[in-house]
Amino acid sequence: MTNLSLSMRIILLVLVISSTLVGGMLMTVYKLKIADYELVVSERNVSELHRLATELELTQQQRVLGLEAFAARLLNENGELLTTPALKMLLNQPSVAKELFPDGLLVFDSNATAIAESQFTEGRLGTNYADRPHFRRAQKTKTAVISEPILGRVTGVPLISYLQPVLSSEGEILAYAGGSLDLANTPLLSKSSQHDVESNSITFIIDPQHRLFVSMRERFEKPEPLPKDGTDALVDAALNLAPPSIVLNDMGQSFLVATMQLSSPNWIVLRAVPYSEVIAPAQVSFRQFLFIALILTTLIAIVGVWLARNLTQSLEKMTKRIEEMADNGLIDEVFPDKGNPEVKALAHAMNRLAKEQKVANLAVREVEQFLTNVLDSASEISIIATDKQGVITVFNKGAEMMLGYKAVDLVGKETPACLHLMDEVEQRSAELSTELGYPIKGFRVFVEKAEQTGAEKREWTYVHKNQRRFPVSLVVTPMRNDAGEITGYLGIAEDITEPKRLDKMKSEFISTVSHELRTPLTSISGALGLLVGGGLGELPEKALTLLATAYRNSKRLTNLINDLLDIEKITSGKLHYDMEVQALMPLIEQAVESNQDYGRDRGIRLLFTSSDLSDTRVYVDSQRFMQVLANLLSNAIKFSPDKGEVRVKADIRDRKVIISVIDKGRGIADSFRSKIFQRFAQADASDTRAKEGTGLGLAITRELVEKMGGRIDFESEEGKGARFFVELPIVHSSAVLPTFEPTKEHVHRPRVLHIEDDADLQAVINAMLGEQLELTSAHSLEDARRALSHAWFDVVLLDIALPDGSGWDLLPEIRASLPDAKIIVLSSSDLTSHELEKVDLALLKSRESVEELINQIGFGIGKAVQPFVNRGSTP
Repeated sequence: MTNLSLSMRIILLVLVISSTLVGGMLMTVYKLKIADYELVVSERNVSELHRLATELELTQQQRVLGLEAFAARLLNENGELLTTPALKMLLNQPSVAKELFPDGLLVFDSNATAIAESQFTEGRLGTNYADRPHFRRAQKTKTAVISEPILGRVTGVPLISYLQPVLSSEGEILAYAGGSLDLANTPLLSKSSQHDVESNSITFIIDPQHRLFVSMRERFEKPEPLPKDGTDALVDAALNLAPPSIVLNDMGQSFLVATMQLSSPNWIVLRAVPYSEVIAPAQVSFRQFLFIALILTTLIAIVGVWLARNLTQSLEKMTKRIEEMADNGLIDEVFPDKGNPEVKALAHAMNRLAKEQKVANLAVREVEQFLTNVLDSASEISIIATDKQGVITVFNKGAEMMLGYKAVDLVGKETPACLHLMDEVEQRSAELSTELGYPIKGFRVFVEKAEQTGAEKREWTYVHKNQRRFPVSLVVTPMRNDAGEITGYLGIAEDITEPKRLDKMKSEFISTVSHELRTPLTSISGALGLLVGGGLGELPEKALTLLATAYRNSKRLTNLINDLLDIEKITSGKLHYDMEVQALMPLIEQAVESNQDYGRDRGIRLLFTSSDLSDTRVYVDSQRFMQVLANLLSNAIKFSPDKGEVRVKADIRDRKVIISVIDKGRGIADSFRSKIFQRFAQADASDTRAKEGTGLGLAITRELVEKMGGRIDFESEEGKGARFFVELPIVHSSAVLPTFEPTKEHVHRPRVLHIEDDADLQAVINAMLGEQLELTSAHSLEDARRALSHAWFDVVLLDIALPDGSGWDLLPEIRASLPDAKIIVLSSSDLTSHELEKVDLALLKSRESVEELINQIGFGIGKAVQPFVNRGSTP
């Protein structure tokens, strides 16, 4: 239908509408005609029945009256029955009764025996009929009786018998006058009396009481009983005295029937007209009307064709012109403003559309040019778009410069897979298939995650046309239409060769800082601490003051380096966490003890109160947790007034432990609250110099706490101090934490092999250990191997970065030669969990003071070791 022209559709529409209207009219007229003729025939049927019934009743009355008159002639003047000869003579004489009963008149005596007849029938005279039902009714009622259709006892023919009792003056029955009608010769309804207009109409009479036919559609030779109910539809309609209606008989023929019951006798008359004859006149009229309707429809169609052509001719011209403009790619205002109002309006609209189209095309061209300029201007960025199948559709100038291909080489021909390393694509395919649980192959490797998450950013290796490889950061996003359906994909890639190089330089710099600064600082800080603590004797007051200042600033510089390195690792996601289930109480006690000296010179005390935490365990990295507490305690000490106190409190609430650090300092200003955990944030410039710090401590603390599954927050009222608290989930574990007990071998002075390339650090540790440990120094792998071959040791202090190799290379040899020795790593950088499993203890240089390092060494070997320093107050 959509392929048809407008004129043809108008013609078809006219034809369909006119045909529908004419068809509806025809059906309506046909039904009305049928209904009219049904009504007419029904009324005629009823009228004919009334006429037949009236005629039948009159005939019956005539016969009864005629027989009654004949019966009166059977008595003489004395009221006695005539003699037999007289009766015979009377029967042979012409009479009205003889005409009414052409099939014979009879006279019966009082006992119902035939004694005279008008027509001789052998054996009938002398026959007694007293057993006949109609004789018994006549004898009982002494009135005229008409029998049901019966079979003559002597004649053997179907007949109806009429009886009229002959009574004496006393009312006694003297004889019976009888008349009979042979139904085979004299039907009750003659054809001449029916006057049927319909040639095939059916009329019959039935006796419902005795279920016999009185008059049938055909002549019958014996009394015919009625069929069983449901066998003959016309008989059933008669028995039910059906109103005028349509009846379908057992032969599939329909009749319009009418019924009527006679008053005397109680017979029923039915008249049926074939339905085909009823509607035949209507069909003739309908055919005539149909012929007229077809002529009218044809005329309407011709007019419709003419109108359609007249209406669409201008539209066809306009359509042809539009197609020509489309072929030429040019839209101009050339549509003539002629024709009917609709065509004029359409021409006006098309001319307006053409004008607006020109403006829109100009805007589109400007946008396209702008987008082209944008894509071409992104000379440092590769922008590649594909269709849903992955075929490249856009390849900007930046992609050409980055990859060496021209857009014409790839657009519409290749997929982005040709720009990647196949090994890398296959590896990513395996990763995605394992992660998602179904195979991801081909182009889907690049877009599967982007479809699920909206975008995917990932590092890939691009292959230049000259086979040069370089790393890129590629962001893939699906492109969607207004309905949300994916129409293609967009990949934006940036060459990260230079950032990679800078990252490498930064890593190397950090490694240098870690090794070249941390190790000397540890030595300097240890040596200064040894001098300040009086380990080498008393010093002049001025010298002691200068050394204390140097010692304090060396610690400050150490903390600054540690904070900078930690924040860099946090930013890059390289900070390692060795998470284990730990007893909480020892960690807090150790943190408090380690920071007691920090505020001692200002008279600040650290107090620890808590509920029973003996069974409380948390899942943390112990070193990082100690760093968190150290940051919070040093921060509280820093801002507490002299001679003040800092309280550490631990409470359990809702399956969590809350560790609070409370000071009575000046609190936190409202304007600074939102910045408290930001990097390099300090309360104000005037305070920065007075309170040492980088502004990184709390930022690092929050990152550490959150990475360990906890939460940190604070409460403060300006001028009344602050409370910083850490929430950690409690771990219910039956695991027993390791403890170190001295063995028999440690009863003697422990022998320690210190493998370290920094002689200053070795000297400081050796000086501070005093006479408690027997220390052997090795500055390289070669020195260490020589020492291992000549002596045994209880403990090995191992530095990883050595001049002739890595300390990890020596680890198997240490295990082989000293299977029971404790191996403690002193490193400038964090170790991985895999590396931590190889050793007994790992300590980070400059993370702890030299005193703390020595304490940890003693803890590691299971022996209490005291640094050789004066335990007096430290400046």
